[in-house]
Amino acid sequence: MKLFLCSHFSSVGSLMKEEIEMKKVLFIPTASIYEEYKGYVGSARKLFKKLGAALTEMDISKEDYASIEAAFNDADIIYFTGGNSFFLLEQLRKKGVDKLLKEELNKGKLFIGESAGAIVCAPDIKYIEMMDEKPGDYSLTDDGGLSLINFYVLPHYLTAPFKKITEKILEEFTDLDICPINNSQAVIVEDSSKRIVEI
Repeated sequence: MKLFLCSHFSSVGSLMKEEIEMKKVLFIPTASIYEEYKGYVGSARKLFKKLGAALTEMDISKEDYASIEAAFNDADIIYFTGGNSFFLLEQLRKKGVDKLLKEELNKGKLFIGESAGAIVCAPDIKYIEMMDEKPGDYSLTDDGGLSLINFYVLPHYLTAPFKKITEKILEEFTDLDICPINNSQAVIVEDSSKRIVEI
């Protein structure tokens, strides 16, 4: 299983240039669809195209399982944008995409998660609630994440406008193995190893 987890994909995605070039990317903007600011979605899309990737865009909250499964099967790379972590997790679990994603990654596909897309990989996402507000109609009874990793990504560490809130999260959740990364860093996870890379 290989994961590339980052705060800001358009800043660091070129580190994966060789793995992205000419590949089929399933681009999932679901976390961002109700966010006011979506600039990072457009900049990520632009970088993928610049790197020669073929994009298929799909909002999983609006598709049926068969369509999602077909798109996952066809992709070489699965990418989740940033946005609201709780909304993304809810949609993944409601649609059964959490299990589908694990199956596809076990086949050796690359997963790229930006901000919310990185957060949901953790065993639980409650730690991010100070930064990410739960939607008013949030229906999950727990905040269990995808458990693709055994640590907790804290994106945008010490980066405006999240400087104070990221410091506070790090101070409060000392019992968790939190991995803070700024917008110029990413975590590459391969099987059970992880390393931080920087642009």
